[in-house]
Amino acid sequence: MAAGDTQVQSAVHSLDQGPFAFYIKSGMIGVLIIALTLLYLFVHFRGLDNPSAMDQAQIARNLAAGDGFTTGNISPLALGVIQELYGTDDTVDVSHFPDIYQAPLSPWVNSWALSLIKDQWKMKASEIVYAGDRTVAMVSTLFFLLSIGVWFLVIKRLFDEKLALYACAAILLTDLMWLFSLSGLPQMLMLLLFSLVCLITLLAMEAQANESPGLTIGWLIAAGAILGLMTLAHGLAFWIFLGWLVFSGLYFKPRGIAVLAGLAAFALLVAPWMVRNYQVCGNPFGLAVYGAFFDTAPEISYLREPSVELGGSGTSLQGKARANLLRQVGNIGPYLGVNVVAAAFFFALLHPFRSRKTAMFKWCLLAMWLGAVLGMAFYQATGPVSENQMYVLFIPLFVAYGMAFLLVLWNRLELGAPVLRVVFISFLLFACAIPMLLRLFGGPGQRLNWPPYVPPVIGALGEWFTEDEMICSDMPWAVSWYAGRVSLLLPRSVGEFNRIHDYGITSPPVRGLYLTPITGNSRLFADIYKGPYREWASLITRPPQTKGFPFTSVTPLPIAGECIIFADRPRWTERADSEL
Repeated sequence: MAAGDTQVQSAVHSLDQGPFAFYIKSGMIGVLIIALTLLYLFVHFRGLDNPSAMDQAQIARNLAAGDGFTTGNISPLALGVIQELYGTDDTVDVSHFPDIYQAPLSPWVNSWALSLIKDQWKMKASEIVYAGDRTVAMVSTLFFLLSIGVWFLVIKRLFDEKLALYACAAILLTDLMWLFSLSGLPQMLMLLLFSLVCLITLLAMEAQANESPGLTIGWLIAAGAILGLMTLAHGLAFWIFLGWLVFSGLYFKPRGIAVLAGLAAFALLVAPWMVRNYQVCGNPFGLAVYGAFFDTAPEISYLREPSVELGGSGTSLQGKARANLLRQVGNIGPYLGVNVVAAAFFFALLHPFRSRKTAMFKWCLLAMWLGAVLGMAFYQATGPVSENQMYVLFIPLFVAYGMAFLLVLWNRLELGAPVLRVVFISFLLFACAIPMLLRLFGGPGQRLNWPPYVPPVIGALGEWFTEDEMICSDMPWAVSWYAGRVSLLLPRSVGEFNRIHDYGITSPPVRGLYLTPITGNSRLFADIYKGPYREWASLITRPPQTKGFPFTSVTPLPIAGECIIFADRPRWTERADSEL
């Protein structure tokens, strides 16, 4: 038994402390990366399911096609803004309509990947997962994996090589990181940029400690520029930049020059896009800025109105911010991926780390996180995986500080046996992986993101309608992405739709209406007549009442007839007849 115990102790020592420990752990993490990438991308991926991700993807495809930053997802508000800007009630050409809502960097990056699969842009009826969806998800996953390498360097600089490996393993085992990778949202691109910001900020701190003011300012300029790129990926990164700027102004000397250096680099990157927006729509921030004053869920979105007035939403800005802050407190666990090690960061704030750099950088991290919290108070995250969820960017460093703090507590127990330390670290990693294990071993689930998306059916609209025709829908982002057709967001009222249709406001003209469970998911008719789509109740209820509506040809579509298409003629039978 004594010999056996000695062998176990020796094996554990080789794994945790021995000369080959780094290579063994690195190899295990490499195998973990490959296995998880294959599982998530090719087994559990069901396609994009986020409106903003699809919207950015169709913009990226337009870029790849050489059409510039144009969109096929047209909102009544965007139409109204363009008409007001140019002082005209004439027809608006929406075939090359400039996008004035999304940030530009993620579509621009994705356009390079989509240009490689031009022969697969048209969705096939036999496809369950659109090739474009998988391409966008692969790009996002690549950014996530690249960021892991940078995070290793950051955490190694803050702590040591071993803790960096443990933290990277915990990050890889966090289910939320992979869900964002598959979402097509810009967060994984931002994660890579954010890791570079943190690395460069640490280099600036080291340069200041070495009394190299020129090098310090140079690193701060680089960090400010990358934060500018983050803001071009998502406007909420501006609030993270504000937190970084506050820390830089307090920590780096000379304070005025340090702040101005970062601010100038940031402005230099962001200003051109603001100028472009001002030229296109008269507002340097585009339409997304109104999201701070109005609810942004598709069914009650301000984008469905032909015009908006600030203060007319019925909700005060102060009241909305207070409600969103309380919502963040209640959802902090899901926003951090239910990662108990990441949650330990808040206790680590009370721990006086020996390294001054490590101790000071946690306040930089806290300042940036508080900036993100403030930004999300005005731009609500609708769930753990959603357009405005910024907590995910902080999970890697929260995990690093949390794990360091927990290991300090463990060391204070002075249990001594290396095998117990390995068991403790394994337990922490297992705790991080619980949501992932529940997903991976919880069964395959549905093959589609239903409800409300049925990509093959949406793709068929591209066969029934030509490029010279427009489709109105409650999910124009999906129609534009999967069908490749310009689509109008369902206006607030039927009267506004009739104005656009009857007066030929758009070119190409509207020739169809596609409705899905987004509008028809209420269980009771009373809910429909009282809900945000009450103006459309006669067309949402079954059978629909088309009297007085310009599109009288109607047919239900899969799944179970919960989707429905209205058109000026029975285009679906024409297609079937032409194939006979």
